[in-house]
Amino acid sequence: MKLKIIGILGLVVSLSSMVNAKTDGDVFSPEQGIICDKKAGFCSDSYGISIAFTKEYLGQKQADKWTNKLSDKYFDATYFTMSNGLTCDTKKKICKKSKWNDKADTHWTNILFEE
Repeated sequence: MKLKIIGILGLVVSLSSMVNAKTDGDVFSPEQGIICDKKAGFCSDSYGISIAFTKEYLGQKQADKWTNKLSDKYFDATYFTMSNGLTCDTKKKICKKSKWNDKADTHWTNILFEE
């Protein structure tokens, strides 16, 4: 009985780590190549902030908000920071835990840029 409980607990831990592998609070990946942030209200693909994916995963209201922001010619949609601090640069094809960290966050970099 004790081994059965340990086995079940191990399975639960494994499954929970698989579920959490693509989420980090409000930041999540609905599919390979896309990262969304519920709190910041946008989604991104490997080219930068995406109105189409924002609309698909977060709704029309958020897409409209970002359409207005992206219409500013000085706004760089290829470099962005998520609400959890994750910072991605689609020109350099890297995501880092924060904009002050030089080391790649391999988990999120792979999700956004690996096929």
